[in-house]
Amino acid sequence: MDYKKKILILGSSAVFLALLYILSLALDPQRINARSDRFTWLPAVLREEADRIEISRDGDKQELVFRNGFWFALVDSAEVPAKQGRVDDLFRILSTRGAFPRRGSSAANHAELGLDGSTRLLVRGGAGLPLLDLLVGKDDPSGRGVFLRRNGENEFRSGDRLIGSYVNGDRTSWYDLKLFEEKSLDQVQRVEVHFSGYTGSEDITYGDYIITRSGENWIMGNTPLNREKTETWIKGILEAQGEDALSADGEFDFNAAAVIRVELGDSSALELQVVQPGEDGRSAAMAKGKSFLFLLSRWTLSRLIRDREYFW
Repeated sequence: MDYKKKILILGSSAVFLALLYILSLALDPQRINARSDRFTWLPAVLREEADRIEISRDGDKQELVFRNGFWFALVDSAEVPAKQGRVDDLFRILSTRGAFPRRGSSAANHAELGLDGSTRLLVRGGAGLPLLDLLVGKDDPSGRGVFLRRNGENEFRSGDRLIGSYVNGDRTSWYDLKLFEEKSLDQVQRVEVHFSGYTGSEDITYGDYIITRSGENWIMGNTPLNREKTETWIKGILEAQGEDALSADGEFDFNAAAVIRVELGDSSALELQVVQPGEDGRSAAMAKGKSFLFLLSRWTLSRLIRDREYFW
């Protein structure tokens, strides 16, 4: 056999072996299953059309709407700013191709796995059919995933357990409950506090006061105050958050028992009105510029409402 024939035979053998190897990889059951496990619930192109999210759980419904570039959570007729990052994270999980292995297709298993429709995530984009109608079930045996299926289909899969946490979490986890837009201590020039029969949990008689910036310090009248205490208190006002959101509509009788007004260097002002705390120590509050009410915890109230003696 001459040299050229040997080269031809060896080359053909190499090509044959290469093709055989490629075919073995392509037909490998494990690789086939791995490819089928890669799944996307909401294609990215549809994510851009989303303007409403509905989460239903045991008859309760939470709705979020997209307006003017921001997401809002509906609380009765009020629109409460939503945590934009939380909404983005949910869409990231739904729109990213991830490991969602197929677990079965028998309708007889749906109820046992919690896929009977009691927990449901709808993503809408305008009128018509939803972009995604997803039923969320129980945790899978590994404890790292949750059972999922499209409404109207028998096939079910399991995957990222975070989807379950978004759907089953407390409704307030969607709310951005900061009382005020971000402001810095350097912007604050003056703080007025007025009381109208306010009584807290402690036996304290509250009287009105005004705190004014004086150079690097703060004064009440002409008396210098404890700078650290005063600035900690003001920062607490600027960074305070509510515990929940309440609709301002209906029969709610809002009578302010305390008012905090924070004047800024640009001549604008922040204002918070607080009603008398209830038996549980919590109180409803109205922040200037908001269309809904905040529910303040006992802990938050104790740091916002201070008597004059605190600042010395």
